[in-house]
Amino acid sequence: MKKFFARINVVFRSFCRANGWRELKQSDLLILRHDADCGYRYANAVYSPIADTLVEHCLSAGFTVQSVATPFSHITKQRAFNYPVAFNRPFLAIALWARVLKLLIGPEKSKAWASTKKTNLWLSILARVKPQMVIGIQPDISLCRAGRVLGVPVYDIQHGVIESSNSWYGEILERNSEDAELPSGFLCWDHESAKVLEAWAPARGAEVLVVGHPWYQRFRNPSANDGLVREALQSSRIAVGDKPTILVALQWGLHIHYYADTDFNHVMCDALESVILQTQGQYQWLLRLHPLQLTGAEGDHCEKYLAATFGHLADVEWYKTSTVPLPLLLSQVDLHITDMSSVVIEASWFGIPSALLNPFLEEGGCIDKLYLRERQSGIAKIIPQQNAAITSWIAEALQTKFQSTEKELPHSGVNSFLDRRLVKNV
Repeated sequence: MKKFFARINVVFRSFCRANGWRELKQSDLLILRHDADCGYRYANAVYSPIADTLVEHCLSAGFTVQSVATPFSHITKQRAFNYPVAFNRPFLAIALWARVLKLLIGPEKSKAWASTKKTNLWLSILARVKPQMVIGIQPDISLCRAGRVLGVPVYDIQHGVIESSNSWYGEILERNSEDAELPSGFLCWDHESAKVLEAWAPARGAEVLVVGHPWYQRFRNPSANDGLVREALQSSRIAVGDKPTILVALQWGLHIHYYADTDFNHVMCDALESVILQTQGQYQWLLRLHPLQLTGAEGDHCEKYLAATFGHLADVEWYKTSTVPLPLLLSQVDLHITDMSSVVIEASWFGIPSALLNPFLEEGGCIDKLYLRERQSGIAKIIPQQNAAITSWIAEALQTKFQSTEKELPHSGVNSFLDRRLVKNV
């Protein structure tokens, strides 16, 4: 058995060599991003609204930043903003060998082996970069463990809804992780999100900070020197005319997570499709695809479905809708409909009501705790996947005024957090 493990290590090391090691540079901040986070293009490169907004601030403030594309991203180096490097090969090697070892030594030992290997990999990356801080969207547990070993704080910055029923924040971190596997802290959009984490994280050594939404704040309080915002403002207009405008936030993977073994078409429920077709002359419909529906495996299917179903209709648009910054898009719409996208939260900041179509949001469902604040206030409402129910909600919501929840956002923002925590090398 020892000889077998020795051979595994030899093959493993050789497989891991050709990656982003040579491109890693010592930097003040290590920032993580994944293809799923990159729904925008800027300076002829794919851009992560949250992660790369932090990158731009740090660079303009005189700090150095190393970007890393987390497994298994394909949009890397010159194709993406700030030249993120990837380590797909070593992480894939770990995953493949773990599967082999699972058959030989059992699931628990193979899981422990994989965890150790991933931690060592992150330790090597951190040793090369020597960052003062790491920020990522749901950073890998092994990275959090490595950060604690080296005394490098690793922060998880909010990217969507935070709730105890969420698989990452609830099942994985709160209920199935050791204290040493938690991020050093969580950077939340608002106090409601922070409350969920404050119930357990600080007692286990992870701080919870409310820093706002960097992408949203960037557009709500634009700087005269912000080239990205200036460029976006010049080409962001989509909604035209006097028709009420309805945004539909689409999501990837719904057929896997909620509608497996059904005739769900992977894009939207039949009732919503029918309502759009019936009312496209009455309302303007803007369909926004998730980044993975633009570049991932679902991209071809989504495009074929949308083109075949709505391509002949003048009042249904999805190309530009899917690329315009969300804050600028929300400023142009009257209503929002989604299965269960976190756009519900951002829409509420604009006072825009949302219809939620996922039946598992109903009491007793697996996600019945999502968007409780928005649902209790009335700005979000669970609507059955039925034509009449959707059309009735649209008519009613268009006649109702809702209060914006923007006042609940912090004023300091994540830039202040970065300026306080990072120290310039003299």
